[in-house]
Amino acid sequence: MVLCLFHVRTPSYIYNLANNKFNGEISVEIGERLSTVSLVWLSGNELKGSIPSSICSRELGLYSNIQYLDLSNNKLSGIIPTSIRFCDSLIYLNLATNNFTGNVPKELEQANKLQILQLNDNNFDGTPLHFIGKLHELVVLNLANNNFGGSISTLSAASLNNLQILSLRSNNFTESIPEDLFDLHLLHLLDLSGNNLTGLIPKKIGNLTMLRSRPSKNRRIKIMLRSRSSYTFSLFRDGGGYPSHLEFQMTSKGIMMQYENLHTYNSGIDLSSNIFEGEIPKEICLLKELSMLNLSHNRLSGNIPLNVGSITNLESLDLSFNKLSGPIPVSSTSLDFLGYLNLSYNNLSGRIPRGLHFDTLSEDGSAYVGNSFLCGFPIKNICESNQSSDTSDSNSLDENGQNDTRDKWYFYGILALGFIVGFWGLFFGLLMNKETWWFGYWRAVDIVVVKIVQFFAKD
Repeated sequence: MVLCLFHVRTPSYIYNLANNKFNGEISVEIGERLSTVSLVWLSGNELKGSIPSSICSRELGLYSNIQYLDLSNNKLSGIIPTSIRFCDSLIYLNLATNNFTGNVPKELEQANKLQILQLNDNNFDGTPLHFIGKLHELVVLNLANNNFGGSISTLSAASLNNLQILSLRSNNFTESIPEDLFDLHLLHLLDLSGNNLTGLIPKKIGNLTMLRSRPSKNRRIKIMLRSRSSYTFSLFRDGGGYPSHLEFQMTSKGIMMQYENLHTYNSGIDLSSNIFEGEIPKEICLLKELSMLNLSHNRLSGNIPLNVGSITNLESLDLSFNKLSGPIPVSSTSLDFLGYLNLSYNNLSGRIPRGLHFDTLSEDGSAYVGNSFLCGFPIKNICESNQSSDTSDSNSLDENGQNDTRDKWYFYGILALGFIVGFWGLFFGLLMNKETWWFGYWRAVDIVVVKIVQFFAKD
């Protein structure tokens, strides 16, 4: 079915043909007519070709009125036209899951009302962070699964005070995380996995206010649109009515999760598959509302923070494939919401702590594979204290057996002595009715008894 706009009349406010089977290209004419529409949904079709520059144009006296443009999940290609600068009313731009290439044009920074920018799952390249950071109203920034590069430190976090969701996953960003990134007090979903980031994880990670205490109201991420008649409404208003398509992917519990209808209580930090070194900062334990933490496939060393149990809402914890050492903190057994744990392939040691819930997380021991110095349930390595306890129990049994044998000898010896003294003493006493002999006899008996007792006492 070829895309057509025969039913679009100017002025028009909403144009929604999402999730159909429209194919073909977006022509220049269609682009011109779309530029007069405020909300454009063409996602989930089979559209091909490039975005016409006429969709954001000021030629022939046209002024773009587009506030919401969703072209995601199509087969579009080419580059983003530089005329994007004329879409100065744009609040929502979603070009995700297409075949776009080239650099993101610097002219995009002139769309300074943008709140949601989704360019993920394309073939973009270049270094866009230095000007994307100038989009002060951004709430969601998703650049995942592209070929972007450059230093992540060029992201000017100081000007992104409204940012709540940031995904730069699976790109080629380099250098260390800028510390001021953790001054973003509304940030609650952060995915920097699959890059070439280096250095230490900043201690300021504990400054993420949104993850330190649960927000007073758990609500969806919202953006506000204003129509020509000055009617203001929420694009994500409760009860539905308008497709949001605010999709977000993140690895959680060992699998790639697709988040839709995001709320402020959705939270996670994924720094996996980078080149981070040093220790896990203990300040991370201040993030009590964090539900997912993935630091796997790095070069982290040192101990797991002792107070990891303070992250009380943690549901997924992956620290695998690092160089962590020392014991597994006992406090981890207090993580009652934890549903996934992976500590494999580190240098952890000591007894695996136990708890009613903690024991169920990896009954097959897979969470602890590659830590040869760990011992105890559920793995096969027996702790040394258990072995010494078993040995001492065995020795105790041997001693008890020896004591029982000795007691039997005492019993039979005294029994025999009693028989000899009782029977033969009476016999000789009657036979020898002389007082001097009688006294000597009993004195000899006393000596014999003492000797027998001393003999058995020595054994």
